[in-house]
Amino acid sequence: MPQNDSPIIDLAKEEDVLKILPCVPKYSSRNAGWKSIQLLHNSLPAWESVEHSYTDHIVDISDTRVAKLERVLENKRQETSISTGEVAIIPAYTPHRLACNQASECTFLILNPSVIARVAYESTDPDKLELVPHFDKPDSLIYQICSALKNILQINPQASSLYAESMVTALAAHLLQYYSAQKAVVQNFKGGITKYKLQQAIDYIHQNLAEDISLEALAQHVEMSQYHFSRLFKEATGLAPYQFVMKCRVERAKELILHSQLNIAEIAYLVGFNSQSNFTQNFKRFTGVTPKQYTANIK
Repeated sequence: MPQNDSPIIDLAKEEDVLKILPCVPKYSSRNAGWKSIQLLHNSLPAWESVEHSYTDHIVDISDTRVAKLERVLENKRQETSISTGEVAIIPAYTPHRLACNQASECTFLILNPSVIARVAYESTDPDKLELVPHFDKPDSLIYQICSALKNILQINPQASSLYAESMVTALAAHLLQYYSAQKAVVQNFKGGITKYKLQQAIDYIHQNLAEDISLEALAQHVEMSQYHFSRLFKEATGLAPYQFVMKCRVERAKELILHSQLNIAEIAYLVGFNSQSNFTQNFKRFTGVTPKQYTANIK
């Protein structure tokens, strides 16, 4: 635990962020409806923090090369240069201090300890697992997850929550595998998802295409954990839940183009896309053509 006079920071609160960072984040997931994970992207001048700790687990990903960075984790000090994509793991309530000698950019992925505990419970013995601090080192998977989350947040923030929730299970399992006191041995869920539960999930998706469908809601509907549902759904369909929802929306849009007089913007809204550009991007991804090209080809 941190010293008594060290602040304990809740990064969900903007006033707490400014206790340790010199400026507000460049952008964040705060208003995007994310539940299991949050993202803060920071563009910072040269700065030095006071010792502090966080109420949540923090994955600190460097987005620029830094010539000299000093980090103190649980009274262990490291002074080094870091490259883009290097990652530091700061578990909740771990004393931490940082000094950076130049302007830099970094992204915080913020995970509530309950998320890690849930995935640990579903994969191994949770009583024998805890995240431990790690100084900056390359981790290509975490960097890819972070990049994907930043991309969806900037392109389509209002429809990004399902994608974020899909990513959090993979991130939590990776953290437990490589950054815990004892490596998790992920158990196999024998038998896969039943046809009945799979059909329940697919029916729910079709009935709620116009809504922001969350991984949490899908898993609850079939009475499975998010971790197992996400993994077994992909095994059964070949697509992650987020990708399957996008595919269903595109298929519904194709039907409306064929059998209605609605324009493309109206169709995009009816099938759950909150912008025409996002609709066009996903439509082309699954069909190879834009909605306008598809419309022209059938007339």
